[in-house]
This record gives sequence, C-alpha cells and structure tokens, in this order.
Amino acid sequence: MQSAKIVVDRLVERQKVDNGVKYLETIALVLWGTDNIKTYGESLAQVSWMIGVRPVADTFGRVNRVETVSLEELGRPRIDVDVNCSGVFRDLFINQMDLLDRAVKMVAELDEPVEQNYVWKHALEQAKALGIEVREAATRAFFNA
Repeated sequence: MQSAKIVVDRLVERQKVDNGVKYLETIALVLWGTDNIKTYGESLAQVSWMIGVRPVADTFGRVNRVETVSLEELGRPRIDVDVNCSGVFRDLFINQMDLLDRAVKMVAELDEPVEQNYVWKHALEQAKALGIEVREAATRAFFNA
C-alpha cells in the first residue's frame, strides 16, 4: 500500500502538469495476474488508493474487507477506475476481484459531494442514462468470460 500511494500520488500530480486538469476523474487499468504475484498485489493497492479505500487485515493477515479513507486524509477527490482483468488474474484472484467490486460499490454509495467522489458522480450519471440502480451502474471490474 505504501508503494501504491507513492505511484498514485505521482500520477495525479503528473496529470495536473501534463494535461492541465485539476484532478483526474477517470482512469482505466489492466490488472495482470503475474504482475500481482510478483508485486504482492501492488496494482490492486493502486486501484484501492485511487478510489480511496484501504485493506483491512484479519488476525491471520488475510484481507477480506476494506475501509474508506476520509477525503481529508486522501487529500483529493476519489478517482473513478475502470479495471480490465487478465485471464490469469480472473482465475487466480477471484476473491480480490470480489473485494474490489465491493469496494467500488461502497465508494459509489458514500454521501459525499460529487466533485469529491468521481466514482459516485459517474455511477449516478450512468444509472440515470441507463435507468438502473447506482449500485449496478458502479460496476468497474471487467474480464473475459
């Protein structure tokens, strides 16, 4: 998580400089199975930090849930992340995919200003456009069947 915070914070700052945007609203990432094995899940941690959640380990060190990071601690809006998972990731990390899905939906249901929570902002827009519930519109992890 420490490495992921550095990478994400640098990416956000770089986007400000390169593109002149105040904050990045949306980003798309590919989660690769081998990469996650080699880095002990750093790309998952990057997604988590972008949307503003942190993993919570149980007494055995397993991560089965996440908690939201306050906007004050985050220091920026929550970034909306569309995730495409490789086949290896899909096959090896089904529990992490479920955790990621729950995390994104949790963030999309936070009572925060939409200018500080782009996940919620975009899920609301999509729900209205498609005539579906916000929770369903907040799906952000995709993979091949």
